[in-house]
Amino acid sequence: MNIPLAFRDYYNYLEKKIPYEVAEKIFYAQNYEDPPMRGRQSVNPLNKLGFSIAREMAGDVKITELGNKFLSGDYDIGFIFFKSLLKIQFPNLWSEDFSEKENFNVMPFIAVLHLIYRLNKKSKKKGLDKTEFSVFVPTLINYNLIDEYLEKIIEFRESKDQKNYILNFVREFYETEKVPGKKINNLFDYGDNIMRYFRLTRYFKVSMDPLGYYWNIDIEPLRIVEVEQLLGMYSGKALEFKGSEEYLNYISNIAKPELPWEKEDNLRKIANSVKSIIVNFVNENKITLTQSEHEILTEDVQKMNKEQIECYISRLRSMGLKLKEQVKKLSLMDNLTKIEEIILVLQDFKRLKKYEPEHFEKLIVEVLKIINDEILIKPNYPVDDDGEPINHSPGNKADIECYYSKFKMVCEVTLNTSKLQWIQEGQPVMRHLRDFEIKNKDSDIFCIFIAPQIHKDTYSQFWISVRYEYDGFPQRIVPLTTSQFAILLKTLLELIKKGKRLGNKDLYELYSIIISKSNQLNSFSEWIASIEETLINWRQKVLML
Repeated sequence: MNIPLAFRDYYNYLEKKIPYEVAEKIFYAQNYEDPPMRGRQSVNPLNKLGFSIAREMAGDVKITELGNKFLSGDYDIGFIFFKSLLKIQFPNLWSEDFSEKENFNVMPFIAVLHLIYRLNKKSKKKGLDKTEFSVFVPTLINYNLIDEYLEKIIEFRESKDQKNYILNFVREFYETEKVPGKKINNLFDYGDNIMRYFRLTRYFKVSMDPLGYYWNIDIEPLRIVEVEQLLGMYSGKALEFKGSEEYLNYISNIAKPELPWEKEDNLRKIANSVKSIIVNFVNENKITLTQSEHEILTEDVQKMNKEQIECYISRLRSMGLKLKEQVKKLSLMDNLTKIEEIILVLQDFKRLKKYEPEHFEKLIVEVLKIINDEILIKPNYPVDDDGEPINHSPGNKADIECYYSKFKMVCEVTLNTSKLQWIQEGQPVMRHLRDFEIKNKDSDIFCIFIAPQIHKDTYSQFWISVRYEYDGFPQRIVPLTTSQFAILLKTLLELIKKGKRLGNKDLYELYSIIISKSNQLNSFSEWIASIEETLINWRQKVLML
């Protein structure tokens, strides 16, 4: 942040009050054109995404139907961002930037679908890797350039000096001989951001390493029929509007544009395509279907009306995701090499700090599933059609919900190890736990809080909740560092070698001892020490049985 060094402490220590004179100096250090510029910058993404209408010339701020759906928390994030990104175009009547005079004429979401779809027809290498996407997507400013860029990508792949190819391409794009390194780096920042928005729609499949550094983006196979229908409907050319009012009505109306699969025949094609892909997956992985799963795959789409087909497609996708999760779990359960690899990651603080938040959540979900004694492990992060996280869990829910025969629990995870950990994580964790407790009054409830490091102020806050109360009643919160959480996996590894496994009763005993210790100790510092001791004693006892 562009904050003068003399004022950094106001951000490091939130309890310090900022005098008006200091706030004014911090504000003007940002070099805004005028004071309202800060507000315009904040609201711009909300306007562009169609979540709000917030401009001086438009009168009072309005939250659109799409924005209200997003705020409600009860939404499909893929649908929200698909509807939003489908409407973004340049030029548009609400922006003086990216004008037709500068050769802008594009619906970016559609143009990129066209580009990847056509590229996959011509090249053995499918999709675009991070470098290709970052160089050729942010610069695709006109739908007429799609075929030209297709050839350039193939040229780039065949080039013996790709670094020089990028330099020459950027020179040509910016129409300048001298290209600052910052301009090239900016393209990679733009590319990474665009990819993250696009993948939220679930129309793109992104393969990414846990650090988020290397990735490849392609069209989602389960949605290929929908993509083909979209490409038949749109060329990527920006739509024309008679005036600002018509444009605003368009971006704020959740029912627009009318989609090709709103027609029954097109919906049937999608249903049959999804069904065919699932059947192939079942055959390739030799999966034994349940009676109800078999019945779903044998239903006759021809006899269904539009509403029934939409429901059927949703059931098919849910079933496909469930089957993929089953296959993944089976591959993890007795994979000793994978378990050892996860243990090393959990113990490597520096490596974990580089993880994307959603991949850290996924790592903890994998550990919980490897233990193999659950009724249900339910992460609350949104996933793509392969079950891969496309974003971290929303702020109004626990990160992970766990259901066992002996007890139920929520699992909250964070990569935040700063002084602000207790502020940003403490209250939300206790609130999420209380919400879960209210919904599951008939069960013993725990919360496991996991972070690479836990700040002493966070321990203190949880100690008060466990020993005394939160909003009138004590809670069962077990704070564990990732290294301590790895002890569970180490224990499981030793048991597997003996032909045994951990059970949820073993976990119940461990968590209960950690909670009960709080009543025997005088301070949260003693409790911190007792957690490590309890883990070691529990491990020895389990391995001796």
